[in-house]
Parts: sequence; structure tokens; C-alpha cells
Amino acid sequence: MANRLKTLLQSGLPAMGSWITLADPYSVELMADVGFDWLLVDTEHTPISRETLRTILVCMRGSVSVPVVRLSSNTLEHFQTALDLGAQGVVVPMVNTRADAVRAVQACRYPPEGARGFAPTRASRYFQDVDKYVEGAKTDIALFVQIETPEAAANLDEILSVESVDGIYIGPSDLASFMGHANRLEHPEVVAAVDGLMKKARERSVPFGLPTWTEEQTMSYIKQGAQLLTIGSDMQYLGGGARGSLAGMRKRLQANARS
Repeated sequence: MANRLKTLLQSGLPAMGSWITLADPYSVELMADVGFDWLLVDTEHTPISRETLRTILVCMRGSVSVPVVRLSSNTLEHFQTALDLGAQGVVVPMVNTRADAVRAVQACRYPPEGARGFAPTRASRYFQDVDKYVEGAKTDIALFVQIETPEAAANLDEILSVESVDGIYIGPSDLASFMGHANRLEHPEVVAAVDGLMKKARERSVPFGLPTWTEEQTMSYIKQGAQLLTIGSDMQYLGGGARGSLAGMRKRLQANARS
């Protein structure tokens, strides 16, 4: 189960991904067929249930996109669900301390290294490849911790000292909110905080990334060393494409009426 995403990051290359927030199998298959290096399934801020997550991961099978799940919380049962269903990585929200990071690593590993329960049903092809899966799970599951509060930023050195954390995913929106600047990502204090996190990750040679919404923004962060990137989301592409087409047609209709 070699993890292509981890290989990209270890090679120092940017890994281009996007968000899965819509549960319809058609939309998932469409996104999985685009060619992203990885797709981040958001179970934290969407109504994606266990059954829906199963469907999403089934729809992604055979895709070049590595399936990564943003968990709803740093809780053992959420790790087990995502990993047993076949996720090749997790993004763990609200990792604020070293203890939080240790708990996440423990949940990703089988005993004696960790505390993950044993039932990799779909992940092991219904136990046909169970020995291969267990061996690969030690190194191939990608674990990214989300840094999204001032507390996490202050504790970043300790968090990054935890072995088996593969990288950090910065949450600028939550960081801005917790700093008292909700929805003001361009506020100087927020920009400085994000820059500080990226600088510290670079100094420790730890892969890092964050969500982006335009090509220009993505390139800006890549030039600063970011590798773990998501550009847009299924919801953004659906809404943006529809709004763009409608606005374009209304503009043409107005021009036609004047002529």
C-alpha cells in the first residue's frame, strides 16, 4: 500500500490536492478522476457519516488521488473508522499540545507501538492482504496534524518533536478566529502568525501546507516551501462554475438587448 503522497513529500515536491465536502458518488468520482495527487475528505465540518465515508472511499478506489480524511476530532474511534475503511492518511484537527500529537500517533499505530484496534476490513481488501497491510501500516499511513490555534502555534516545537508526525496542515481560518480576527485572513497579525508557522516548519524540514483558493495563492505558498496543498473544493468548483456561467450569460443577454 505504498503511499504516493508520502513519496511526493519526501522527495520535496508539492502535492496538489483538493477538498471533498459533497457526498454524492457522482461528484466524488468526478473529483477523483481529475488527477489531484490527493483528496481531503472533510468529516469535521460536513455531515459525512461513517456510511457516507465508506461510499466516498469506495468511489475513489483506482484513482491516482491518495484518500486522506480530516477527522472530526482527535479520538481513537474516528481514526479507526477512517483507516479501516481504507484512508491512506488523516488530518487531525485541533492538535494544540505535544500530548495531542502523541495521542494521534498512538491512534494510527497497532500495538505495541500504538492503540489502534484491529479490524482493517476494507483497508486489507477484506483480509485478503491483511499481512501486507499490517506491515505497510507502520510506515505508509500519512499523519498530518492541524495547527489552527495560538496555543498550537506556541507549542509547535514540542508538537514537531513527536516522531511519526509526517507534517502539519495550517488552518488559517480557525487561527484568525481564535486570534479575534474572524474571516480576516489578511489581517497583519494573522499573516505574521501563518508566516511564523511556515518558517518554523521549514527550519525543521517538516512538510507543511494549507488550503488555497486560487492558482496565484497556491504558487505564492509553494515559493515559500509549502508542499501539502489543497486548491479549491468540490463545492467551490460547483458553485463558482455555475455562478460564472450564469453571470457570463446575463452579461451577454444585456449586451444583446442593447444592440
